Amino acid sequence: MRALKPVRPPVAIERDYHKKLKAMLKDMDRSLYYWLRAEYRKSEPEIVGDSAITDLRAKLKKLVSYWKKKYNENAESLAKWFASSVQKHTTRNLQNQMQLAKLTRLGFDLQFTYHSRKERAVFNSIVEQNVNLIKSIASEHLTQVQGIVLRGIETGHDLERMTSDLTESYGVTERRAAMIARDQTAKATNNLSRQRLMDYGVKKGKWMHTSAGKTYRDSHVQMDGELYDLEQGCYDDDYGDYVQPGELVNCRCVCIPVIDFGQEEGD
Repeated sequence: MRALKPVRPPVAIERDYHKKLKAMLKDMDRSLYYWLRAEYRKSEPEIVGDSAITDLRAKLKKLVSYWKKKYNENAESLAKWFASSVQKHTTRNLQNQMQLAKLTRLGFDLQFTYHSRKERAVFNSIVEQNVNLIKSIASEHLTQVQGIVLRGIETGHDLERMTSDLTESYGVTERRAAMIARDQTAKATNNLSRQRLMDYGVKKGKWMHTSAGKTYRDSHVQMDGELYDLEQGCYDDDYGDYVQPGELVNCRCVCIPVIDFGQEEGD
């Protein structure tokens, strides 16, 4: 048997993904703040009037629809950029490692550049999942914004109070965007590298626990160093099922590829 180095989630891609998500969020937030300052101040003397409230609601609904549409339009291109970036990282990393280890007896040309049908399916799944997550960032934040503004109008909150509530809501959404970038980078890296390893003919992996942060799972600490089937995954006692490294939310564990030459290499 021979073990290769694990393909770790690329920090640079995670950082760039978070940066792009944050930039989209900031653009939306600036637009909402600008609208609120302009419209609320203009209507504030008559804010208790039904007509003023109805007008503000209609304008807010229109603005929310605009940003949902904008996010929907940009989500697919951003998700494809992300998935493609991670795929290039995993492909290059695995090819370099296997060439350095002179593993030419797996039955595959290690220089092959095509992506198998199964790998393309993994890629498409990553794109679809991230499209939905990107859209959800806007959807959930805009729902919060609508609630804050409408409650503020109906209860007579001043602009300063609503601005404070919106700032708090933005912070929650921004932290969620950071979590999505971190979690999805780990998932995409592990899923794409695992499929490509299986396409090469590699069948086994060794679980490598790493929290890489402040949180960890006790079961994953216990799984550290355990040999498992790449297709099936490793059994997680706490989860009650087989899992792959990086599959569970905020899991930072990785797979060490293990190549078994059997009798061919005299092992």
